[in-house]
Amino acid sequence: KVHVWSPVNHDNVRQGVEIATGQDLEPVYRFKDAKVVVSLDANFLMGMPGHLRYAKDFADGRRVLGDKTEMNRLYAFESTPTTVGALADHRWAVKPSAVQVVASALSAALEGSEAPSGIPAKVASVLPALVADLKANQGAALVVAGEHQPPAVHALAHRMNLLLGAPVDYVRPVT
Repeated sequence: KVHVWSPVNHDNVRQGVEIATGQDLEPVYRFKDAKVVVSLDANFLMGMPGHLRYAKDFADGRRVLGDKTEMNRLYAFESTPTTVGALADHRWAVKPSAVQVVASALSAALEGSEAPSGIPAKVASVLPALVADLKANQGAALVVAGEHQPPAVHALAHRMNLLLGAPVDYVRPVT
């Protein structure tokens, strides 16, 4: 028997993945393969299922040892201070209600379509550079949404991951 307990609504994650992929799946992120990470109010280092593995793999990507001269980059949009934001190369504080707007704007920019209205000015000004970094690291760029975000934000994050060929494995949920 497998017992699963989550203190947050993990259904948001699965619903978002289902909207993006059309299947009931759970994401397993491969931070060890990510060169660029975008956090949409996600405290993946401490609060998500798999956070211990994620923290180790993310930290390994920041180590510069021997022949390895580059480290991964972390962009964080967050509504409250977290460990992820403290470690981010670039961090923007946004209102909780603005996280979905940021996700929509980022997704639209990646797809080359018109961004939604209401984007915070500080976000709009960095979007072109962030999108360029994500596209330059196709296959090694990862977008992660916080578990407390609504399914729409998760769907946008997974849609971006699919567009980018992100290092994410989608697995059947343990029930």
